[in-house]
Amino acid sequence: MKVLASLIFLTASLWAQRKPGNPLDHLPPNIEVLTRFGERADISPDNQRVAFMSKSFGDAFVIDLKTREIRCLTCSVPAAAFLRVMHLPNGDYMLIGPDHFEDIRISRTRDNELWYLGREPGAKPVKLGMKMNEGIAISKKNMKISYSVVPPQDPKLGPEESRLVVADVEVTGSKARIVSPKTVYESKSAACRLEAQDFLR
Repeated sequence: MKVLASLIFLTASLWAQRKPGNPLDHLPPNIEVLTRFGERADISPDNQRVAFMSKSFGDAFVIDLKTREIRCLTCSVPAAAFLRVMHLPNGDYMLIGPDHFEDIRISRTRDNELWYLGREPGAKPVKLGMKMNEGIAISKKNMKISYSVVPPQDPKLGPEESRLVVADVEVTGSKARIVSPKTVYESKSAACRLEAQDFLR
């Protein structure tokens, strides 16, 4: 039994040891590096592009997976301070973030809002007049979104309350708006702080 216990301990310790070198130099054959910068990647519904942020409170980019061309989506916006970029199923984008950076706490909470960005190069982000908490969920099949609201965005909520909303994005030409917002769930406790994630279908 002692021999078996020693063998198990030795095997476990071997598994626990770190492999030397840079992990990026030894990737599995089905994984490759697309960029050497960026965060918060979002894959397009047709699996042809990946949108991502350069950094928190920065610019949004997109990479074409066939050509590997990287294009900046918001570099024409002075002092861009966006936190996330996500694909809409029609090929346009949703941006999340404040219209200017004040400080990390305020800009991520009270001033965090939703923007629409057309897919055409040089398109300008357009505010949708919706403050929201953290990120959003976007359907891969239609223009339905979900987001949550907490007291910093809506002072009418109690200090521990949060609200989950489902709505549609209506696009007409180069303009967009949020329509048919519907609260689908409310929490009265900070122990259950609501945040939208993904649509299952």
